Amino acid sequence: LAQEIAAERPVAVAKVVEGPWAGCAVVAGPGGIPYIDPRLQAAPEGLAEGMAELAAGLLVREESGCHRLRLPAGSVRVYVESHLPPPVLLVVGAGHVGREVARAGALAGFQVWVVDDRREYAHPAHFPTAYRVICGPLPEELAALSPGERHHVVLVTRGHAQDAACLAALAGAPVPYVGMIGSRKRVGAVFDALRAGGVDEEWLGRVRAPIGLDIGARTPGEIAIAVVAEVIATRRGGTGKPLSALDRPLIHLSRR
Repeated sequence: LAQEIAAERPVAVAKVVEGPWAGCAVVAGPGGIPYIDPRLQAAPEGLAEGMAELAAGLLVREESGCHRLRLPAGSVRVYVESHLPPPVLLVVGAGHVGREVARAGALAGFQVWVVDDRREYAHPAHFPTAYRVICGPLPEELAALSPGERHHVVLVTRGHAQDAACLAALAGAPVPYVGMIGSRKRVGAVFDALRAGGVDEEWLGRVRAPIGLDIGARTPGEIAIAVVAEVIATRRGGTGKPLSALDRPLIHLSRR
């Protein structure tokens, strides 16, 4: 379990909490079952398999909790604890907006990575809440990072040339979110350049640009809140509408 967590791989541990098999555990992840307690070899038929299936199902839903597992020989209570690597907020651009986005992202529970090609900007001292601060050519660094399903990409670079280069490097990446700051004119110019370069239209349609929710943001801090709010809404399936206009509780408490 410790190895899976240290490697930042999603994993869940299911443990029997009652009866003669109390304390026996199974560790399961998307890639299979890395560990089964040896004592479960003598357990009732289906117990280890049922624990692994329950753990894998709760892991997909990002949930933990106690459940009753029904078997041919009876039932047993099993507690499942899911361990998920934190989502990554990849902030491309370390200027004044990028700093505030990084700060807001860390507050929201993201593991923040910052990339900029200017050493005077990409300095850890400017980003005390960031997990990684990387300095180097933007397209090359993005390609090296190989963003995937954990990564939510926010482009807040200093110009449309940098935006276009970054989006070209990201094209086709299986990221759940990518957004770009800028006016509609700037966004249109960047998209036209990418289309001319052969970037897939469907992928471009997934780019949130201009970035953020409409909250009337003006200052860098306000813009950061609008941006991170949109990332959260995308990740959690929110509407971005006022809760007062929806039939929904104010706060959703995690079971974990």
